Amino acid sequence: MKLTTEEREKWVALLMGVKFFANFSYEELGSLLDAGEVMHYKLHDYVIKESEEANSSTFFVILKGMVKVLKNDHFRQKKELVTINAGDCFGEMAFLLNAPRTASILAVEDCFIFMVSSKEADSMADPTRVKLYRQFAISLAERLSRIGS
Repeated sequence: MKLTTEEREKWVALLMGVKFFANFSYEELGSLLDAGEVMHYKLHDYVIKESEEANSSTFFVILKGMVKVLKNDHFRQKKELVTINAGDCFGEMAFLLNAPRTASILAVEDCFIFMVSSKEADSMADPTRVKLYRQFAISLAERLSRIGS
């Protein structure tokens, strides 16, 4: 993502305040910004749709806002599974497995969401890539522990 110095400072500062990126250095966050993109989604915009393959190798971190995870039931009715808030990530299963999306993500308020593809993530310096994948693991473990309780 091509940014002016002023824009870069703004986005790095925003990333620094997000839980997912808490352990990343300023330089690593700059590297992530170069590899990814910050997108704006308005209320009721779909970020991703279930079974979609177009961006299945992309993962997302909510910088600001909130989304709902929706999944079609056996009758093709959308069922709300969970709400995801700023600082959390989603899309990591499709990102890691390069598989179609298993649920839809709907913005429930205006959102700014950072996204990066697996191709871009794999081209990052090793220490940054390792931190990124470690954060995936932590996020998945936290999500699983909430389901079990």
